[in-house]
Amino acid sequence: MSPLEAVWERRGAAGQAGALALRPLSGLFGLGVGARGLAYRLGVLRARRAPVPVISVGNLAVGGTGKTPMTLWLACELRARGAKPAIVSRGYGGSARGVTVVSRGDGPEVSPAVAGDEPVMLAKLFPGPVVTSPRRRDGAAAAAALGCDVIVLDDAFQHRALARDFDLVLLDGRRGPLLPAGPLREPLSALSRADAVVLMARDDEPPPPPPPDPRLPTFNARLDAIGLVESVRGRWQPRPMGGLAGRRVIAVSGVARPDGFYAILRRWEATIEEVFEFPDHHVYTREQWQQIARRGHDVDVVVTTEKDLVKLEAFPFATGKLVALRIAPAVDHAAELLDAIIARIGRAAPPAEETPHGHQ
Repeated sequence: MSPLEAVWERRGAAGQAGALALRPLSGLFGLGVGARGLAYRLGVLRARRAPVPVISVGNLAVGGTGKTPMTLWLACELRARGAKPAIVSRGYGGSARGVTVVSRGDGPEVSPAVAGDEPVMLAKLFPGPVVTSPRRRDGAAAAAALGCDVIVLDDAFQHRALARDFDLVLLDGRRGPLLPAGPLREPLSALSRADAVVLMARDDEPPPPPPPDPRLPTFNARLDAIGLVESVRGRWQPRPMGGLAGRRVIAVSGVARPDGFYAILRRWEATIEEVFEFPDHHVYTREQWQQIARRGHDVDVVVTTEKDLVKLEAFPFATGKLVALRIAPAVDHAAELLDAIIARIGRAAPPAEETPHGHQ
């Protein structure tokens, strides 16, 4: 657990003292969030529309809520229903400063160093366009030019410069103050902009509480492993989950909240012999690969996340030694959620240059 997470969870005397010391900064952060929201409501700041309908998948807390798996799930479900979706993200952690076409539907065309680990992971798994851009509206325009008819934004609830037709917000059990004394980017009152909420359950936590407004459409979901994947000459090959049962493993992760990753390994009866835990979006060095590979000789398999696999696959591992958990959300009443989204984007307003109101 990082020192900041200890503060957010008020762990021990140091966590309590840190939370108290950071509360004034959370107050200042809240003033900035409130002023920005007011500027959008008054039309001082305006949201521009994309050429096609836009769906946002976001959250209120930082990191580890399952936004990217939910984005992938939603894009695949829309595609299965006959739409031509594209995924657009900021490309966090990549060096690209403008619009980058990560994939046209046939796999990644750039490296994680350029586009970021999550967009490249999405490009490995999604048979449609994946685009990154620090300015999401530029990315949306580029995606529309590739022929998509709907855009799914990854992690964009706070990115209000691009108007959207449906805001899907994921909530876990984390509550408390705004950053930096707590994990929230916005207060719970920001859910007034949401069209639906998904409560994301985790094995290592109690069920998340419902949103304050009982009228807000609310669904339940949990992230679960649906298989393993191995990189074979750069192409990801599926492997059965049963291959973990009774195996001695090393767990390697560079994600925001790895406890859920460990819980899944234990649920599938893997014995975790050692853990290599790195910060979110970690870039692996040759020395770290050598250490992981050396320790891997003493276990059956090294297990990582798909987000980490896009970086670790650049290093040579013995055949079958490195695998990743393939994670997907299991959404209760998924058809009802998809019907609501499709109904909304089907009657979305025609493109306009700007819109000061609505879901921004």
